[in-house]
Amino acid sequence: MNNTKGLTSAKGTALGDQMVCQYIHMIDSAGFWYGDDPMGYTTPVLLAEVSLIFIISGLTHLLMRPLRQPKIIVQIIAGIIMGPSVLGQSRGYADALFPPGSKLVFSTLVEFGFMFHLFILGLQINASLIKSIGRKALIIGLVGTMIPLAFGGTAYKILQHTNPSEDRGIRLLSVVTINSMTSFIGVTSLLENLNILNTEIGQFASSISLVSDASCGVLIFVMRNVDTALKYSPTKPLQTLVLVPGYYCILFFLLRPLVIWIVSYTPVKEPIKESHFIAILCIVMGNGLLAECVGEHARFGAFALGVSLPNGPTLGANLIKKLDVLFTGSLLQLYCTAKGFTTLFSSMAKMSAVKIEIIIFAGYIGKFTGTILPSIYYKMPFRESLTLTLIMCCKGVMELAIYSTLEAAQIITRQTYTLLIINMIIITGLASIFIRHLYDTSTRYMGDTRRTISNSDQNFGLRTLVCIHSEENVSSLINLLEVSNPTKENPIFVSVLQLVEITRKAASILVKHDRQHISLVSNLCCSGHIGNAFDHYESSSEGSVMIQNFKAIAPCASMHDDICTLAVDQKTSIIIVPYHKTWAIDGTAKANTPFIRTINKNLLKKTPCSIGVLVDRGQICGNPSVLNGNSPYRIAMLFLGGADDREALVYSIRMAGHPNVNLTVVQFIAWGYKTNSYQENLDKEVLNELWFSILRKRKIYYKKETVRHGVDTRHVMHKIANNFDLVIVGKYHEPDSPVTLGLRERSESPELGVLGDMLASSVFQFSVLVVQQQPRR
Repeated sequence: MNNTKGLTSAKGTALGDQMVCQYIHMIDSAGFWYGDDPMGYTTPVLLAEVSLIFIISGLTHLLMRPLRQPKIIVQIIAGIIMGPSVLGQSRGYADALFPPGSKLVFSTLVEFGFMFHLFILGLQINASLIKSIGRKALIIGLVGTMIPLAFGGTAYKILQHTNPSEDRGIRLLSVVTINSMTSFIGVTSLLENLNILNTEIGQFASSISLVSDASCGVLIFVMRNVDTALKYSPTKPLQTLVLVPGYYCILFFLLRPLVIWIVSYTPVKEPIKESHFIAILCIVMGNGLLAECVGEHARFGAFALGVSLPNGPTLGANLIKKLDVLFTGSLLQLYCTAKGFTTLFSSMAKMSAVKIEIIIFAGYIGKFTGTILPSIYYKMPFRESLTLTLIMCCKGVMELAIYSTLEAAQIITRQTYTLLIINMIIITGLASIFIRHLYDTSTRYMGDTRRTISNSDQNFGLRTLVCIHSEENVSSLINLLEVSNPTKENPIFVSVLQLVEITRKAASILVKHDRQHISLVSNLCCSGHIGNAFDHYESSSEGSVMIQNFKAIAPCASMHDDICTLAVDQKTSIIIVPYHKTWAIDGTAKANTPFIRTINKNLLKKTPCSIGVLVDRGQICGNPSVLNGNSPYRIAMLFLGGADDREALVYSIRMAGHPNVNLTVVQFIAWGYKTNSYQENLDKEVLNELWFSILRKRKIYYKKETVRHGVDTRHVMHKIANNFDLVIVGKYHEPDSPVTLGLRERSESPELGVLGDMLASSVFQFSVLVVQQQPRR
């Protein structure tokens, strides 16, 4: 048996299963030069399989990009293309790239990757969020699970009555049960893919899916034990009833504290040590082995362990960062593609496929009916009710795993498995298209009310929302708030929102810092230094500043939804966000954070009020703080005309009321250029307010600069560069205005407008505030 030059493997069937006999040491090939066929060895075959899957999946994604389908749908379709239904019909292709002997190796690899993917997802779920499930979500979740069970069960009974000789018993009942489930993991993954995870309907759908997932999980557990009792003996399920709870006690009271104890040696915001990381991986794998021993799948044990662990920055963020790319980015794709590979279209040619399809379709009809009716009963708008219903009808990776498990255990046939997969592709694929069309995330905060500084009632104070990404933003934003001239007669109401980006978050969070949520917040992010700094500023302001602290934890692509929602709830007049670049003391760029820029771009497009982007350069030349009061704070406002400049001027005039602020308004006049008469009249109204403020002997100075083109404008900027600590400018200006002519050629940050982009360049050392008035829609 040591001769490897001849027969490498043999295959055949035994008891209906395909059997493979091959050498156990056929791992690495010596190569063609030594007479070996590399495709007869497991390592080359595995590498070829993985490479081909990535290539086919990439091409499938490219072809389906216009349809904007969820990743899992694209990957399953890629698997179907590679499977026996399409390319696999070629025996040469199937024998060379997917020989029976490689199935065990490949299946083990993808199952291993999927186990760690579920562990990562578990880390991203905060178990305390279960308490936030309301009565409405509970009722809709239960009704949306019971009605599809009733519909599917009725269809099953009718078909059984019409053809009593064909009784599949537990098989078809399993189809009815799993088809009524909407998994929490599947729904949250879909919502993230659609960028509506942290919207109101996204949070509601997550809560409903959690109810559906839990109720079906209990039902499946009961059915499995009843089936065991019927097959073997009534006492047989007692072993499961003892071993499974015992396993979860070990998980929670032994493995969980052990992982937390290991992580406790890692300082906050510091990377986890390699030895600690390996120890945690060993615990995850040991937990999976223990789960398999008691009859639970290793992947579900890993998920339960992940959920039980605190998902703060030390543990959750560190592990996710290390594991995410390999297991979620790569091996999960192999897993989904492999499950598509298992489908067999030829099995649907039998008449029995029609009966199974009726049962499956009845379950989807029941899910649709059981979700939309209670939603309408609770007086949800029909458009939102329909969107929620379509979300609940979608299937995800957890359903895919259950289908595969049932097919491997021969509880369902390959025919039933194929029908479940095809229905999943069609329903989820079409539903995702309709959801994108039905639900616009910005409609709920894009009302008719104009929320700007110009339209706000100054007698009731200024409402501001300040966004914080890190502790470095705190001093500059507090200084800007103080510059905004808060007084007891005209206070500033500030909502401080700390933004925490989470990649592939299973449930995004927007919470207020108070005693009720303090434990939740502390688990999800770092210490409350930022909140403490703003609380200290509030206490020292003697009633002129009122501050509320909030925290948003969400993916970058949908973070702006949390900001806009909070702005509407708090009736904010202006949102202040930091620029995505920061500078060191010597003037060099210290950091460039792309995700901050993405958030700012989305906000500028969809903001429900005015917005200001603060480019902070206070550290470069030691710009003074207004709080110190040692020297005047010099502000320049560059006025070219237009809605954004008018908003910036009104804000500047408010700042001029501060005793330590000196304001200089520089109006640029384009030589020989005629502006729109309507806009010109509005500009005059604001300038009249400026003259009124000057007459009230505020520290306001006015200068007029006549320019012919952008070169003259740049020259004026350089002339005043060293005279001011902060320059305020509006974002949008007329594109054909001579004032900005020639300034658009070199643009690093076009989202700031022409002047804002030029002032944000590293040439200047003063801070910049770019203001955009709420756009009219």
